[in-house]
Amino acid sequence: MNANISVPNITTLEQAVALLHQCLDLSSLSNAVEYLEQRELRYQLLSLYSHFFPQQYAQSKASVYPGLDEEDGWLRYTEREIKFLQLVHQNLFPLHYLDYLLEERVDFIELRSILVTPLGMGQLEDYEMSYCDLALGDKILLPMSTIGRENLENWHNHLDEDCYGKWFEAELSSPPTMAEIAHPYSIDFKKLRRMCFQTKKPICYLPLTLRLLDLNTNNIWLDEEGGWLQGMEGTTLDWSKENVNYLHREYLKAQRILDAAGFFIGWLETDLNNNFQSVLRLWNQCSTHH
Repeated sequence: MNANISVPNITTLEQAVALLHQCLDLSSLSNAVEYLEQRELRYQLLSLYSHFFPQQYAQSKASVYPGLDEEDGWLRYTEREIKFLQLVHQNLFPLHYLDYLLEERVDFIELRSILVTPLGMGQLEDYEMSYCDLALGDKILLPMSTIGRENLENWHNHLDEDCYGKWFEAELSSPPTMAEIAHPYSIDFKKLRRMCFQTKKPICYLPLTLRLLDLNTNNIWLDEEGGWLQGMEGTTLDWSKENVNYLHREYLKAQRILDAAGFFIGWLETDLNNNFQSVLRLWNQCSTHH
């Protein structure tokens, strides 16, 4: 009996190891499922690579085989998959955890998914306790943000600490007090947006800047709180064309929002005393309690 058997052309050690990996014991259901999931991921990443970066994919000489140090139960990216991820990071949206992921064994980052890392306030090491790391222009607006106001009031009530006033003692001739700034719960935000848009730039960016401080921009990159550096799980999405396109669009929007807020904060800090007073007058005019 003659059998027509096609033998792969094996020219390197890594190709031989990769072929042996395909001969794993698949006698149990869990082993079979794990094997199929790994193969699916590899095919999906290569498919995305060829779709989004066809020229680089066609010219790539990087290996499509896993490294020799890949252990049972621990999936590592191939050289070509790594190149794809680097191109995504450079051209589509940030994968700030990529170098860390490639160097360390990190259980809280799932290789099969895209981990959304925060680009807004959520990137602070401790969102509620790291206000001291903010620029003065951001700090002075905190009583106008819902989350910032609540945290400042909690510190004042429970710790008897007026950190807001202390921040500006050396910077302003007459530092603002919390009592002078209307609570955000009392603000008619429709009126605020209308009045801001009627003024010249950059005051029109005040509402957007406050939403950024409150993690309320409706942008996945700017509202994300998952701190991967602290081992906290963040938002994850599967690797797919739809998700890559979505994250790319949202990243471009996030950059525009950050640019607008940065323009406003930069203007505020050029003359913090007078410019904040202009913002404060407009803010208090929109309070329903005056």
